[in-house]
Amino acid sequence: MTTQQALPAQKLELVVDLPEGRGLVATEEVRRGESLLDIPESTLITVERAIAESNLGPAHANLQEWSVLAAFLAEQALAIDAGADGSRFATYVRALPRRTGGVLDWPEEDVKELLAGSPSQRAAMERQASVDAAIDEIRASFPQLTPGALRWAFDVLFSRLIRLPNRGGALALVPWADMLNHRPGCDAYIDDTGGAVCLSPDRRYKPGEQVYASYGPRPSSELLISYGFAPAVGENPDDEFEVVLGIDPNDRHADAKADALRRIGLSPVEAFPLKLNGYPKQLLQYASFALCDPDDPKELPGLAEKALIGNRAVGGLLGAITKGKRGTQGEVLGGVAGEIAVRELLADITSDALSKYPNTLEKDREIATSDPTKPAGKQAKKKKSFLAELRGPVRVSERRILAKTDSEVRLQLRKLKASQMTGGN
Repeated sequence: MTTQQALPAQKLELVVDLPEGRGLVATEEVRRGESLLDIPESTLITVERAIAESNLGPAHANLQEWSVLAAFLAEQALAIDAGADGSRFATYVRALPRRTGGVLDWPEEDVKELLAGSPSQRAAMERQASVDAAIDEIRASFPQLTPGALRWAFDVLFSRLIRLPNRGGALALVPWADMLNHRPGCDAYIDDTGGAVCLSPDRRYKPGEQVYASYGPRPSSELLISYGFAPAVGENPDDEFEVVLGIDPNDRHADAKADALRRIGLSPVEAFPLKLNGYPKQLLQYASFALCDPDDPKELPGLAEKALIGNRAVGGLLGAITKGKRGTQGEVLGGVAGEIAVRELLADITSDALSKYPNTLEKDREIATSDPTKPAGKQAKKKKSFLAELRGPVRVSERRILAKTDSEVRLQLRKLKASQMTGGN
């Protein structure tokens, strides 16, 4: 950084041999809520600054935001490799890790093998494909930027890019602040309210303790894909298993159902999170609408509202709280029979999802409790072993959620069927 970009005195120092790799550690006592970092605006790498500082020319500004930043980072890294490091951001770019451990650093065969059975496999493959397409688009205008440099740049962006809320959600790389590691349950967030970028810790830190920030409520699978790490099993309250429901294209009322959903702001395909502490009521309501089969398709708009919105005119405190939001007043269609049908569907989904994991649960638990910082086996297998050990906690967390959901849903089914047999409707 230049003198103009120099940071104010810090209570934190960079340590490179932490369990997470690099991170910021307190050099003196840090009080809860005090303002740390105080990163000046002049150090931020925003889209506008990347365009202004780059030598790529006018076509640079025509790229998408992420591509603008990736092209700039790749340009800087290639210049440094060539011995031209006079850029004002050369010190920062040199300090960036060459590998993040995120999914862009994984061979395609590892994505297929190590994420088998998990919804995160689809997300990982989609990310790789989207980045490959973006690289092709960038190189069509700037062939001097190599695929390797651009892939590295996108990898850095996924692991370090921050949206600054008080700058209209602008994307930025924030030197120094991006060395902070994430901890599940942490409630300290990067803040740019006062112009400079700061962090207000959510707890007291003693000298020598690592200071953490929150990257937001992210499941372990997303942390693994974007940042190259996964919390230990049970440590992440945001873990979930995503279930995707949709209208069967072979349904005789498929088009009418899709139209009815769009009228209330929903899609014919929706995703719902299963968590260890339960799943949203909307999942069952949506499923009941997807399964309904009225004789007259003209009933479908009303059924969609009944299932997913309920009474828009509800008054009093409840009406003030919900404001007619979808799912807050709805119901499962079809009475007890409908309640049974949607739970049978959910039980089938969880059972099918559990069957897709290639390892036994015991094997995944063994992997999850191994030390991912110490890959075992022959040298040629070390990278895959390392990735597999990181993936173990994610698989176990997902399977715990699926198994608990499956058990609870089947218990509910037994109760509902018993109620039905004894005269429930």
